[in-house]
Amino acid sequence: MMPDEVVRRDDVAVIVPNYNKRKTLRACLESVYAQTYRPAEVIVVDDVSTDGSLEIARQFPCAIVQSSRNQGPAGARNLGVAASTAPLLFFVDSDTALAPDAVRNAVKAYRETPDCGMVQGIYDIEPLYDDGPVERYRVLCEHYERSRTTATFLSCTLIPRHVFEEAGGLDERLRDGEDFEFGTRVPARYRLVVTTSVVTRADDEDRFWGCLAERFVRSTTLPLIMVRARRLRGEGKVGFQLNMIGTGQNQRRKPPKVSSASATAAFLTLPLALVSPWLLAVPAAALAVFLRRNRTFIGFARRHRGVRFGLWVAWMQLCFHTAFFLGACVGLLRVAYELGRRRGEPVRTGRSPVPSAGARE
Repeated sequence: MMPDEVVRRDDVAVIVPNYNKRKTLRACLESVYAQTYRPAEVIVVDDVSTDGSLEIARQFPCAIVQSSRNQGPAGARNLGVAASTAPLLFFVDSDTALAPDAVRNAVKAYRETPDCGMVQGIYDIEPLYDDGPVERYRVLCEHYERSRTTATFLSCTLIPRHVFEEAGGLDERLRDGEDFEFGTRVPARYRLVVTTSVVTRADDEDRFWGCLAERFVRSTTLPLIMVRARRLRGEGKVGFQLNMIGTGQNQRRKPPKVSSASATAAFLTLPLALVSPWLLAVPAAALAVFLRRNRTFIGFARRHRGVRFGLWVAWMQLCFHTAFFLGACVGLLRVAYELGRRRGEPVRTGRSPVPSAGARE
């Protein structure tokens, strides 16, 4: 946006953090410029990419901000916000491609919802690029969960600038879970809108061990985030009101504690069979609990791609929840260590933190 242009109330700045997404960045930006609701600003924040993806960004009429160092998605998004002026911020991940009406539908939901603090979309049921069964599982899982969760994600999300600043921006100390943590600091008078009308197609992890490692690392941050969130909720300062649109959900879902614990128990108790075949009843019982807790999602996968895919999803879900549980346990140990040494991290409140330096082209 030029300095002499008038900023309108419903102007949107699309912010795209990028780090080594050469495979998908072109599709991402093409989808942004194909929106039926034209963004006032498009800002790509390059987080010191080394794969040549920055050259792809330069082929589009977007503003480019180059980070002085690799600082992760939180720092990159903060830089994008600082470089923009529009009153509405729309965050898009560089490994996703928006449906043509995504921004329009997000603005519409924002206009129609009193005290709206965030409009959050979902993943399409199919991947952006189909790279195999692991990626099909991941995208299907994200599609299913994001239409039912109250956690906050910034891969396809509109936030009014004043809400972003009032919540304190994104915590740059977090490399994972920064979007979820941000949602725990939004003042309680604002509403979170989760809508199936705002859709993006994602290119997700397609390797088995990479998928599990990603889940493990991300879940290590959850205990710390939950400790912060509980402290703030106890003070009565934060906590989105929920307003689901077209998702079929109207209640807050609790974290998958039973699913994760039963999945882990099924794996850890399996060696009991070496002691006695009768002891197979222990992992079998844990597996039965897990399958019962996940029967709706497994059935959803079966209806989508057939019985074989449903069985594959059941296996992947079992491994995925185990990685989640183990990562959360590591995170709990980390929190206990920090609290024991009185090194608990402070919670950022107030105005958005000053972002790290970046150069704008």
